[in-house]
Amino acid sequence: MTDATTRIVRWAIMGTGSIANDMVQILKQLPNTEVIAIGSRSVEGAKRFGDRWDIPRQYGSYDEAASDKDVDICYIATPSLRHPQDCLMAIKNGKAVLCEKSMAPNNIVAKEVLDAAKESNLLFVHGVWSRFFPAMQKVREIIDSGEIGTVRSARASFCQNDGAGSCSALLETGIYCAQFLQWALGDPRNSAGEDGGAGPVVRGACQTLHESGNDEHVTAIIEFPGNKIGSFECSLAHCSSRSATIYGSAGVIDIPFPFWCPTKVKVTKMTGLGSQQWSEPEIHEFALPSDIEALSTKDGEVPGFNFVNSQGLAYEAAEVNRCFREGLIESPSFSTQQCIEILRLISDIGKYSAK
Repeated sequence: MTDATTRIVRWAIMGTGSIANDMVQILKQLPNTEVIAIGSRSVEGAKRFGDRWDIPRQYGSYDEAASDKDVDICYIATPSLRHPQDCLMAIKNGKAVLCEKSMAPNNIVAKEVLDAAKESNLLFVHGVWSRFFPAMQKVREIIDSGEIGTVRSARASFCQNDGAGSCSALLETGIYCAQFLQWALGDPRNSAGEDGGAGPVVRGACQTLHESGNDEHVTAIIEFPGNKIGSFECSLAHCSSRSATIYGSAGVIDIPFPFWCPTKVKVTKMTGLGSQQWSEPEIHEFALPSDIEALSTKDGEVPGFNFVNSQGLAYEAAEVNRCFREGLIESPSFSTQQCIEILRLISDIGKYSAK
């Protein structure tokens, strides 16, 4: 009899873009994991991707991939505007889902998808991969230990000069900022109820719109329970350091580029008159998984990864495998309520900045 913790998990990838090219390389290197199907909007696209990465079942539609009876988990990497419908299609076909961010344009649509998964007793994980990095776990350990005193505020900046007008900066990079503030200033074990109850509240926001109508530059201020203030800036039209900082009564935690997939955490304690006595910074470094590498395609090419620290997708994928094998319907590292709360914040920021 196969041990539930080691059973083979079979994946279908839906979408053939850059992130799918990175994820397929990760999944092929995880133990007891198989990528058995690829779904595309065309037979040609599925064959191109499937032949390149040696995926046996190649479907010219997403529905065919989702309905393959041997697939356990669908990885949704389709164009983002399709995410809700493709998630629901996979759920309707009885599949667990890992959906790339953003899973939905707002919290209302997200709740529809998450409710469908819950009603079907199926695992659903929103692919905000930051949550699964060891460095992020270390950040929470430092906060909870009181090493930097009482945490009062945090900020994050994710601005890149790439993609302006093609989509919403809030949903593309702002979501990483919002989830970081939630992780740093909220209670990761007990998020607010879906009605927002005692949850974070948007206190200010402004935006610049691209001629396409999409926001291209957004800043926001969010008040969290306990008199904590978070701020962030996101953009697809200019660059920033793409770093984040947490501020406490006795010091700060700095997470340098790339803060959304971090491998380094710096802690500096500050004491004395005017907090002018700074300790020697304490650096915590976390190597990316040593057993993950860029793979060769079937024709011998090694295209590498498209995104910074993509090897770290292994943390997310391994967690999805674990949750699936254990019969969970959500990951403790990124719960349903935390997911809904982040998308509520994104929605509220968009409404506030449009005033």
